[in-house]
Amino acid sequence: MTTVVCPLSGVLLRDQPLRENILQELLLAENIAPRQQHSWYRGGSDREFLREIWHSYRRSVSEHYLTQLTQKYHTQCQQKLTHISPLPWYPTTQAFLQQAQEQGYQLGLQTEQNGQELLNLMNAEIPWSFSVTDYGDLADPEATLVLESTLLGIQRARAVGSWVVGVAQQMPYHWVQRHAHWAVDSLAEWDWEQFRTALSAQA
Repeated sequence: MTTVVCPLSGVLLRDQPLRENILQELLLAENIAPRQQHSWYRGGSDREFLREIWHSYRRSVSEHYLTQLTQKYHTQCQQKLTHISPLPWYPTTQAFLQQAQEQGYQLGLQTEQNGQELLNLMNAEIPWSFSVTDYGDLADPEATLVLESTLLGIQRARAVGSWVVGVAQQMPYHWVQRHAHWAVDSLAEWDWEQFRTALSAQA
């Protein structure tokens, strides 16, 4: 097990309110009256999520339109994050990343936005060494520990053979416990020694 892959959204960053605001702005720009709140967050790619939201309002979306919509969404996310200081980290993010590096693990950041720009933002506050992977891209899955906070993310990581920790920061604990190899309420509960012991027992 050499690489720890963390989605930026929902695991490292508590950015759901920001994403909800951007979604509502996009809906209003398309003359759609937004609901008070949306299902945040089922998981999957942003493109899949936006398609599902538009269909929930009984709006059809072509692939070209969906591409433009996703680009707008990512651009607005990026712009808003550049004006937030400090970034909306979960309280335990910094300690977890430090422990991962002290344990000798490589860190993979999973995101659909501009990876290098995000790394510049992150390294200004948490100067760790990350590689960047696109959504759903888990290189060397047998050597990968994936932390996920959504049901679909957990299912997809398990499907490619990764060892998956469900972090119950967006979904109820019993949901992530049912589908992941391991479940924690937050990154503060993660224990590297227990993880290695559990992995050895399964070998």
